[in-house]
Amino acid sequence: MINKTGSVIGKIHKGQNVITGISKKLKRRKKKTESQIISRVRFGKLNSFLSDIKSLVTVGFKKMVKHNTAANAAYSYNFDHAFITVNGRLELNYPKLVYSIGDVEGPESPVLVTENGFLNISWFNMPQSINCQYSDLATVLVYEPIEPDNVFFTETCKRSDLNVILDVSHFIGKSLHCYICFATADGKHEGTSVYLGLIEVAG
Repeated sequence: MINKTGSVIGKIHKGQNVITGISKKLKRRKKKTESQIISRVRFGKLNSFLSDIKSLVTVGFKKMVKHNTAANAAYSYNFDHAFITVNGRLELNYPKLVYSIGDVEGPESPVLVTENGFLNISWFNMPQSINCQYSDLATVLVYEPIEPDNVFFTETCKRSDLNVILDVSHFIGKSLHCYICFATADGKHEGTSVYLGLIEVAG
């Protein structure tokens, strides 16, 4: 004979009264709330994106690391503006995401063009200043969101080159989210990454 009271079970085993706790299998699992489900989806989407570009985040958020990691700093910084709802579904807000934070200036009026499997990014010249040097080096990220594949082009060119041409031929026919940021030539100072746009790679 088995009787249950509260979180314990009383039963007779080999002629003796035995009291045991309820096994995990018998405990009723609490149904997750909608808020908990949404939080889990948000965590998964943002964490996946940042994990895909971990090497960029490690460098780009190194100045914001205190008692955590660069990945945690990037997650905290991006979380509040990282999501939008599209057709009732929660999606990443790619134009608002950044993988680097700093004072080095970004490109002036950047333009994206694709042709024959190549991506051409160009920008206008700017006067030199403390945070804008002709010797600054560019890092470019292209990210394919449907079947996540990403490519980093680090230290691709100098700011003074005013453009960079990249081979993205394996992305022909796909749409890419494109980002760029500049850092000082010695690597000591980073800039805030800039979202350049979503562009389909033309063959």
